[in-house]
Amino acid sequence: MKRLLLTLLLFSSPILAEEDPIYYVHVRPPSSYSGTIGPDGFFHYFTNSAVSASKDGCDMRIDGACFIKTDIPAKIVKEGIMKTPNIYWCSEAVIKEARKTQTPSPRNYSGYGICTKNGWVFE
Repeated sequence: MKRLLLTLLLFSSPILAEEDPIYYVHVRPPSSYSGTIGPDGFFHYFTNSAVSASKDGCDMRIDGACFIKTDIPAKIVKEGIMKTPNIYWCSEAVIKEARKTQTPSPRNYSGYGICTKNGWVFE
């Protein structure tokens, strides 16, 4: 009973409770190079490999998508932007916001571009 109460307290604490992980994109086309930051501060890359995507093959899932842990450190540098040592990664919210201020070409309306320290840049 004590373990149950301790578990409930830990997960209900606003300080210790984990936020829902966010899916980040570095570059789009021809396919997305994407991933997320794990609760341990390491980068997890997206995979759709049938072997990795099995129930036991994923280190983390976001909305059913499979992510595999790496030994690459990651950190959030500002809201919606994550950085691994040499690469920036933007959340979908940052990409959508960029669409409001930039005018992508008609062939590029799907959001093709790259994430930079300042946000998403359409190609």
